[in-house]
Amino acid sequence: MKILIIGAGKMGEAVLKRWLYQKSKLKKVISIVEINTKRRNAIKKKYSNVEIFKEIPTTWKGDLILFAIKPQTFFDVAKEINSKNINANIVLSIMAGITLVSLEKFINFKSIFFRAMPNLASGIGEGVTGVFASKSITKYYKRKIENLLSALGWVYWLKNEKFFDPLTAISGSGPAYIFLFLLIMKNSAKSFGFQDKVANQLVLQTLRGVLGIYEKNNKLDALI
Repeated sequence: MKILIIGAGKMGEAVLKRWLYQKSKLKKVISIVEINTKRRNAIKKKYSNVEIFKEIPTTWKGDLILFAIKPQTFFDVAKEINSKNINANIVLSIMAGITLVSLEKFINFKSIFFRAMPNLASGIGEGVTGVFASKSITKYYKRKIENLLSALGWVYWLKNEKFFDPLTAISGSGPAYIFLFLLIMKNSAKSFGFQDKVANQLVLQTLRGVLGIYEKNNKLDALI
């Protein structure tokens, strides 16, 4: 499968990493477009088997293009793509706020469009990814996208595009709130006299235990 990832920021790299190491019979040939020199050099050092461009190539044809750029840069990037000989069977966007209608409107070549929103833990294969496509998309292509995104963790198909906002509020912003709560627990442990290493372990093992219980019994009201 020939893939072009546009944008190698934190999420772009997280997807790249998971796709490269995904155990699958489907062989992936991945190229990256990254305009930031520092990021481009970092990607080169980490992933020597990946072709890296500093701008959209003049000619590229493949199976999938992934947009992993900031949404405010999309329209300029789309213009650049349309001015070149670029084509892909599938376009997948993980940009916040750019709707399917916008993708279809501003990308000129004929393709099948998907939107997805992975979260922080996707980089370790334990993430949550919401995905959406129009009703006309066949099960064949949906299975293909789900197989790719499953490398990031749990995949959930959204019934309506409007659910991206609440999804982002829960699974996108959620980790920050959990980390904040864990920091408060750790600082409390240290204030009671526990050393930093012990405080870390106390919080970590408590969290593991809670998650283990929650996996077997998700009735939170009864657990509190």
